[in-house]
Amino acid sequence: MPLPEIVTPEYSTKLPSTGEEIFFRPFLVKEEKMLLMAQEGQDKKEITDAVVKVISNCVKTPLEVKQLPIVDVEWIFLQLRARSVSEVIELNLRHTKEGCDHLNKIVVPIQDIKVNIPEGHSNILMINEDAGLGMKLRYPNLDLTDKVDVTSAKSEELFELITLCIENIFDKDNVYNDYTKQELDDFVGELPKEFLDKFMKFFTTMPKVSYDLEYECENCKEKVTHKLNGLMDFFL
Repeated sequence: MPLPEIVTPEYSTKLPSTGEEIFFRPFLVKEEKMLLMAQEGQDKKEITDAVVKVISNCVKTPLEVKQLPIVDVEWIFLQLRARSVSEVIELNLRHTKEGCDHLNKIVVPIQDIKVNIPEGHSNILMINEDAGLGMKLRYPNLDLTDKVDVTSAKSEELFELITLCIENIFDKDNVYNDYTKQELDDFVGELPKEFLDKFMKFFTTMPKVSYDLEYECENCKEKVTHKLNGLMDFFL
């Protein structure tokens, strides 16, 4: 006689980058095991790969997880964890101060973790205001951000990242999105050097899940403030 089928509940959330509604089920035992094994190893790539696999398994809406902006991946995983494990995250944070090295146990409610969009952030970069010339950028996906660290990227890597993130180029009359890679490379190569600062601002102020943590050290009673950002801060 076959075993009875286990019916799992279904939940929904909206992707921060687009507002698209997606549907998902909670972790199963096999996915929880996968995450625990990756977490024990404390290797960033292993953790990221495990998160991608779990999201791919649990989200019922068709998605290419590695093609999603990192903020969407972080957000989906938070919602999965809230529905599968607990609506709070328990963290162990060490208070690194002379005379105190206490490991504090901190509880963070997942519902209080928000998507932070820094003031002044935009994915529209203007090249020439008078001509209405500018470009619209797409947020780099998880696969790309795994390969390139913007803060330490070499010039060739940064140049490649820029071209991959351009969604379209526009002026007052047209939107241009039908061009060859060589044409795009040539266009980016002719941008003024100071325009790189705009790209860097875009990359360094991209939306991310974050939480401003304030707590009192259990040992020395000092007030501590700490900002949590991204998967590694919340799940290591």
